Amino acid sequence: MISQAARSRMRNTSSRRGSLLVELLVCGALLGVMMSTTLPTLQWVMRQRTLTNQRELAVLAVDNLMERLTAVGAAELTADRAAEIEESEPLAKQLPASQWGITVDPDPDDPTTKIVRVELTWESHPGRPVSPVRLTAWVSARRAGAPRAP
Repeated sequence: MISQAARSRMRNTSSRRGSLLVELLVCGALLGVMMSTTLPTLQWVMRQRTLTNQRELAVLAVDNLMERLTAVGAAELTADRAAEIEESEPLAKQLPASQWGITVDPDPDDPTTKIVRVELTWESHPGRPVSPVRLTAWVSARRAGAPRAP
């Protein structure tokens, strides 16, 4: 004869036979849903990181170019001289389809001052331009005997 406890154990075992498979299927479905929502978010984060790095590089490049241009002085600074400056090779690799826009114009209010505008445009992906980085500076002629800035 089979005892009452043994019968109870057999009933519990037989009712739980398919539950492990169902639990695994539910876990697999939940994992699939989590992955399908996580992957697009991670891709978006990577795109934003790339755009942020490109913008930071563009700001530094425009700042460096403006510093080189303003160091020349107003008397020697012309549009032709500004056009001679070329972008660096690493910049061209990291900013696809990058283009410089440099203008040197006289200040209408002060003939000894020139307005220098630098603009850098590029594309994040082919056919997808990013908003440009722009910087403007006013370069004045130094007075005779005036000390140079450090």
